[in-house]
Amino acid sequence: MYYVKQLLIAMIVLFGGNQIVQAHAIWIESNPVGIKNQSHTIRVYYGEYATGEIEKTKDWYSDLNQLKLNLVNSENKVELKLTDKGDYLEASFVPAKDGIYQIFVSHPAKELGGTTRYEFLAQSQIQVGKDAAYAAIPLAAHFIFQNKIFKTNGLVEIQLLRGNSPVADKEVLVMSPNGWSKNYKTDSQGKIKAEAIWAGTYVIENSHMADQSGTWNDKTYNKNWQGLTASFQVK
Repeated sequence: MYYVKQLLIAMIVLFGGNQIVQAHAIWIESNPVGIKNQSHTIRVYYGEYATGEIEKTKDWYSDLNQLKLNLVNSENKVELKLTDKGDYLEASFVPAKDGIYQIFVSHPAKELGGTTRYEFLAQSQIQVGKDAAYAAIPLAAHFIFQNKIFKTNGLVEIQLLRGNSPVADKEVLVMSPNGWSKNYKTDSQGKIKAEAIWAGTYVIENSHMADQSGTWNDKTYNKNWQGLTASFQVK
């Protein structure tokens, strides 16, 4: 059965273009609130959150299981050591100061999907204490929303930016922990207001496909896809 599945994946990549990786994404899960001088755990997953599919790390697309997890705050940027846990990659750090810690992944996959280059972006924020000092997250695109645990039956305002500019009229997929998901379209300021009906972790996603030509690992591509995710928690 494993070999049939692998053959099917190879055929989709070869004949179906970019379907295989567009259906899956990297996302980060972590408590958005940390405590100074206490270890804080971060997990990185790959799969399809909307349908509850979490891929084993050995089955991650291309070289995704070799991605780097970075942390940046108002003072420095460091790479966090990841441990393979079978279903996810895990890291931890001890925040020494109050402030906002940005956690992120920016990984262009080694292999092309047909003639498309794939970049996986994921982000998370951790608030320690009340200090609001933080560094801008160094991603080509990113989300902005309040760094807290949200309440059920409320709305979560989310803004999508590319560089420092709001991205208008683009779809943002919001996926709940119970299988419900909904596509929202950003307004002129790149914002949506997502419904937070159930408790748990929500994952948000935006995909961007651009006509772009180049060479990647000695292979020619004519499109560049970026998939961006973030997560927030509701109680």
